[in-house]
Amino acid sequence: MLQACDALQLAFRPHVKTHKVLYGLPIPPSTVQRLAASGKRLSPGSLSVLVDHHEQLQHLKIFKEITGYPIRIFIKMDTGYHRAGVTQESLEFSKLITHIMLDGDFSTHAELSGLYSHAGHSYAGSSASQAMDLLIQEIQHLQKASDSIKSLHPQIAHQQLTLSVGATPSSTSIQNLVNISDGPQGLEPLQIEAFQQYIDHAKASHDVVELHAGVYPFLDMQQLATQASPSASRPSTDPGLSLNDIAFTILTEVGSLYTERDTAEALIAAGSFALGREPCKSYPGWGIVSNWGISSTVTSGRSGWQVGRISQEHGILTHDSDFHDNIAALSIGQKLRIYPNHACVAGAAFDSYLVLDSDLPEERHNEIVDVWVRCRGW
Repeated sequence: MLQACDALQLAFRPHVKTHKVLYGLPIPPSTVQRLAASGKRLSPGSLSVLVDHHEQLQHLKIFKEITGYPIRIFIKMDTGYHRAGVTQESLEFSKLITHIMLDGDFSTHAELSGLYSHAGHSYAGSSASQAMDLLIQEIQHLQKASDSIKSLHPQIAHQQLTLSVGATPSSTSIQNLVNISDGPQGLEPLQIEAFQQYIDHAKASHDVVELHAGVYPFLDMQQLATQASPSASRPSTDPGLSLNDIAFTILTEVGSLYTERDTAEALIAAGSFALGREPCKSYPGWGIVSNWGISSTVTSGRSGWQVGRISQEHGILTHDSDFHDNIAALSIGQKLRIYPNHACVAGAAFDSYLVLDSDLPEERHNEIVDVWVRCRGW
């Protein structure tokens, strides 16, 4: 991802979930003092927050009183996801800009860094072309908002604003533009032209286009369903994402077998507390059982089992909806690895990750080479 951004001369902001340096949602007032306590130990400019309502601004003044330096703010823009943010045409956007630019008292307590949007609706797509369309729309909306601000307040006409756009599907779609021996994959020529035009316009306006993404290093079943980025493990003749591109699995154990039910099922010790409860549009289940450690003729990394039902601690394995033959035999006590639907939610259930290295010789693929302790809590 960094190589793609470098090649296209774009900035990149990785989302590292609970330890982002940009607080990842419009900030609740009760959080500002805690954030300032962290900011006091860091250097000026190291922390940023999102705002999408003018009444939020008054609660940010205490940040400078505690840290001694102003907080950086991004205006959260709604470009179609409708989760948070304002539109450039809205009255609230005008109020926000007026308070930020014309309130002399507030301007000493905060600095406008840029505009920020999140294309969460890109998860509904099924191709690189659809993901790129949404990325272009985001850039277009944020550039229009930046142009509006600078035309109304010429004193910042040459100020560099960061236009931060993306979600993992839309951001990673740029990988289809670079490092592909046969040229851009899955994108239309007009899309590529439009993308470059908006990047050029941002530069001419003294702005910086920044992409952001979160789950891109791991991927999961939801990301496979989007098919937004090229595979790192398959040849350019068959570039689509596959299970081999997912770096994150949940290790669990078979607790019981139910071979006399209408269709054979099994119990695993992993329910919604371990896997989350987010669906995936590509199949009716809560996780796919990999063929790790399983004797099976099923291809593409699948075992023939999926997590068909879950409760808090229980997961019920049912036959994989995409495969009805050659289902792998299971035994009580057998260890399994599950590809989750959403790695961000599943990962939050654990305090550490066991790290394997697929570049090692095959006989060492199950060797734990490191343990990564993760940040948890809310």
